[in-house]
Amino acid sequence: MKILSVNIYGYGKLIKQEYNTNQDFLQVFGENEAGKSTMMSFIHSVLFGFPTKKEQEPRREPRMHNLYGGKLTVQFNDEEEPVEIERLKGKVQGDVKVYFKDGTMRGEEWLAKKLNYIDKRTYRSIFSFDVLGLQDIHKNMTEDKLQEYLLRAGALGSHEYDEMLGAIDKELKTLYKRNGINPTINVELEHLKELNEKIRSVEKQEDRYKYLVGEQVKTLENLNAKKHALNQLDMVRKQKMKEVMYHKDIKDWKQLESKLDIEPVNFPERGIERYESLRNHIKQSARDIGLRQEKLKTLIDEIQHVELPDKSVMEYLDRLQKEEPEIRQQNLEVVRLSNSISNLEDSILNNQRDIGWQEEHLDVDDSNIVRETVQSLLSKYDEIMLEEQYLIREIDHLNGDIKQLDAEIEASESIQIDDQRMAKKRELLDKEFELVEKKRMYQLIEKDYEREKRERDRVKNWQAALIIAISLVAIIIGVTFIINHSYLYGGLSLAIGAAALFILVITNNREQDTLKTDYQDEVMNLQQDIESLKQNYDIAFDIEEAKDLRQELKSLRAKRSSFEVKLGDLNETLSVNEANQDHLNTQLLSVKNDLKVNPDIEAKYIVDAIFTIRDIKQKRRQIDKEKNQLNDINNALNDFDQRVSEEVSNLGIHYSKNAVFHEANQLANKLSADESKYYRLREQADLLENEISVLEERNRTSQRELNELLDYVEADDEEEYYYYARKHEEYTADVNRFKVLSEKLDEEHFDYDLRNDLSNRLLADLKNDEDEINQQIDVVSEQIQSEQQTLVELNNEIKVLESDGKLSELNHLYGMQESVVQSLSEEFMSLTYIKILIETHIKAIKDERLPIVIEEARETFEFVTKGRYINVIYNEEGIFVKHKNGQIFHPLELSQSTKEMLYISLRLSLIRALKGYYQLPIIIDDAFVHFDSERTKTILDYFRTKTNDQVLYFTCNLNTSIPSAQTIRLKEKNK
Repeated sequence: MKILSVNIYGYGKLIKQEYNTNQDFLQVFGENEAGKSTMMSFIHSVLFGFPTKKEQEPRREPRMHNLYGGKLTVQFNDEEEPVEIERLKGKVQGDVKVYFKDGTMRGEEWLAKKLNYIDKRTYRSIFSFDVLGLQDIHKNMTEDKLQEYLLRAGALGSHEYDEMLGAIDKELKTLYKRNGINPTINVELEHLKELNEKIRSVEKQEDRYKYLVGEQVKTLENLNAKKHALNQLDMVRKQKMKEVMYHKDIKDWKQLESKLDIEPVNFPERGIERYESLRNHIKQSARDIGLRQEKLKTLIDEIQHVELPDKSVMEYLDRLQKEEPEIRQQNLEVVRLSNSISNLEDSILNNQRDIGWQEEHLDVDDSNIVRETVQSLLSKYDEIMLEEQYLIREIDHLNGDIKQLDAEIEASESIQIDDQRMAKKRELLDKEFELVEKKRMYQLIEKDYEREKRERDRVKNWQAALIIAISLVAIIIGVTFIINHSYLYGGLSLAIGAAALFILVITNNREQDTLKTDYQDEVMNLQQDIESLKQNYDIAFDIEEAKDLRQELKSLRAKRSSFEVKLGDLNETLSVNEANQDHLNTQLLSVKNDLKVNPDIEAKYIVDAIFTIRDIKQKRRQIDKEKNQLNDINNALNDFDQRVSEEVSNLGIHYSKNAVFHEANQLANKLSADESKYYRLREQADLLENEISVLEERNRTSQRELNELLDYVEADDEEEYYYYARKHEEYTADVNRFKVLSEKLDEEHFDYDLRNDLSNRLLADLKNDEDEINQQIDVVSEQIQSEQQTLVELNNEIKVLESDGKLSELNHLYGMQESVVQSLSEEFMSLTYIKILIETHIKAIKDERLPIVIEEARETFEFVTKGRYINVIYNEEGIFVKHKNGQIFHPLELSQSTKEMLYISLRLSLIRALKGYYQLPIIIDDAFVHFDSERTKTILDYFRTKTNDQVLYFTCNLNTSIPSAQTIRLKEKNK
């Protein structure tokens, strides 16, 4: 299968996009958000259906477009022509239609069968490579897990079976473990064990209960035995009642048996009917024979008056009549040929006038070479005329476009902005940007400045308070010393206090806040400059629009120059075209002269003139041929007239060309009628003679059968025959009555001995036996009532003992718990059986498929590793690889990219192994981002040269070594 093109009506962000994918290897390049994942999802959706809620994948329905879906043009290997697969919004997975080249259409069932019923998940797990799948190899796998991952890649392609086995194992562990406590079955078994122990403890205290139960069982057995005896007596009574009912029939049966114990009367089967039928038949036959003999005498008289005609005359007339269609056909052919020759001559004259011939020129060359030459010249002439029309149309369009461009250039020049205004506009934008930045900077600096200022003021205030406190203390000490007449220390202290106050006054001068003022002045100056620019210059425009206008003007001028160059080329081409046209007209005029046709005829009718010349020659040959045929037919008709006129004159017929066949036909009809009448009368006479002989023979046979019936019963006359018939009827009635009674008694099971015994007994004796049986039944019924009373008393006492309900309740709970355990056990066994089936299926697939896949993977792995690894080995322990130096490595010992190479080799080998089932394109989603450039080139070379399937490589890293013909560039659509 190969995807030839992708046509997206609406899917995600891709709207009305069509891509040609008719390549064995195709690189689809696009940056992030360009639509690579959308295109891959579209291919999956068209083939397998739109995503559903269960798939947890976005449906990508377009928001700004009505159509949802698209189509793929696909070439299947077993189809001669490509087909179009279209899927549109409908049901959940969309409505799919498959269109063929012949106009037929198929549905989803045909597509699923063509894809061999593969689903989307299986397709992605086998035929699709992505970086996430390769990263799974490096998730801290143990040796066993890595081996299982690689074996799954080579045998199954997906992990669906592993997920199923994991889910089944989890469910089994929640149901039962050998030494578990929490599983469901373990808990239920523990409950069952506890109930069993409670039942045993209660049963030990129920000895009386057991005794009563035993008596209950004995009473039930006695009661059942008496009920059985009662049933037996009831059956005997019913039998006795039946004997009384059928006693009369048994008596009749015995009497008939005695009566039939004689030799039966012999009488023919259906003897009376046969006798009467034969007797009536003999009488009727005698009358029929008399009538036929009278009719035969009349027919013989008629035959003698009919004359039989001569056979030679009739044969001649018959031959003459057979020649009539041919003669009539020849006369019609003479008329037809004469008309045809006249019509052909008229047609030739008309054709000559059409092509301008005054006379026939049968030597003109009208061969296919001349016709093909003319057709070639006309084809070239048509091409030149079409090209001329195209050139004139293009020149007109270019002139119109140049005029339009001139108007657009003039309009664009009128709205351009001069350089001075552009410069002032840039200066204004710079100052506005500087103003914004300074305002933002001032706000940041102002916050820090205010915080630092508050901190400095707080420190100064603390220092001032400290100095004041020191001064006050020094002054107080000085005053104290002076009061105490210690003037030296008092003066020193006062000097220290005064010095401290002086220092405080000097250092407490507040710094001026000039920073804020400077920034405000700069901002004011910028605002004044901006306002001055706006007032002095007309700069109220968008500079980007002004740039676009200049670029647009430049583009228009370049476009006009291009159109001028193109217009010159078209005018030059038109001149060459006109010269070629004149040359072709000269050649066509030469052809007209060679054909001797009217030179004013249009060139396009030259080929028709050649066919007309051929038609004239053909019709001339046809006229010559038909004239020869007309002469031959006229000679044959003259010979017929001479021969027939002599022959019919001997039969008394006057020869006339138009009436001879009619007169011969009338004579033949008369002779044929005489002959038919003779043979018909002769046939009727023979038939009557045969009927008379048959009737006489039947009459004799009937008489013999009548005598045989009388001899069968040895009767002398008819009266004695009827007497034996009555005797036979009486015997037959007795036999039938005996059979009916025998069947009736057999149905009621009266055998022969019982019938003989009952036939010898009286009805009164049988009724006495019935009365005795009824008395026995009454006695047994009373005994049953007594036993039932005893059973009721036992049941009441047992109910009293069971009034607490513990034992019955425990037994009931035990039964319910036992059924729960049984149900859970059946569920556990079913899951175990399913697990065994899945494991057996996986093992069968691996045993059958893995050897083939490993054999294919060797060559692939050796190619993609450039011969560093020469073999892939599979044995009971798993998959191993062999280095070219002879060493064997476990996959866990390989580098990251080499493990990925091994995984890709196994997947590709699996795809080749499944070639007989699936032939689908391979999709790669940037799976080689971890490879270096050399390994990426190697793996891409393998896909381009060694893979027979189509490969679609989606990537955000453009590989320039791949030709542009094999590359599709996806660009993000700007909205």
